[in-house]
Amino acid sequence: MEVSTISLPVTNEQGFYEIRLESVGGLGANLSGKILGEVGTLQLGLNSSSFASYGSEKKGTPVKSFIRWCDPEQEIRISTPITKPHLLGLFHEALAGKVAVTAGVTEDTAVVVNSDSDPDKVRDLLKLCGGKVYCIDALGIAMEEKTRVNM
Repeated sequence: MEVSTISLPVTNEQGFYEIRLESVGGLGANLSGKILGEVGTLQLGLNSSSFASYGSEKKGTPVKSFIRWCDPEQEIRISTPITKPHLLGLFHEALAGKVAVTAGVTEDTAVVVNSDSDPDKVRDLLKLCGGKVYCIDALGIAMEEKTRVNM
């Protein structure tokens, strides 16, 4: 398997491209974060770091997963939560208003939401002034493919 290094589209002042996943337990955010961390290293040729923050390990409790990517020559020596993500993934639109899932979103943040709704409707629901909103009906895809929802 050949690994090719990509150029990150944008980085923060520390040189990191940062991703935050917001979810509830059981929807796969923790595992997705681990996979994205590995993809960054094994497939994209980047240095990466991933970790999650969650309360009790049971379905339905809030989960945050954090992923940092940077150029292979740079080391990642921080493990603080991501407060200004370049990419924000929301695993369930019902999180809006219950938890501060959109905290730190800027006009440059891409927000990907598991929803079959129109992006403009989701933008209003999330009360977003900036950022680009993308809706993917992951639940519908899982049902169509006859697989688990968290896959």
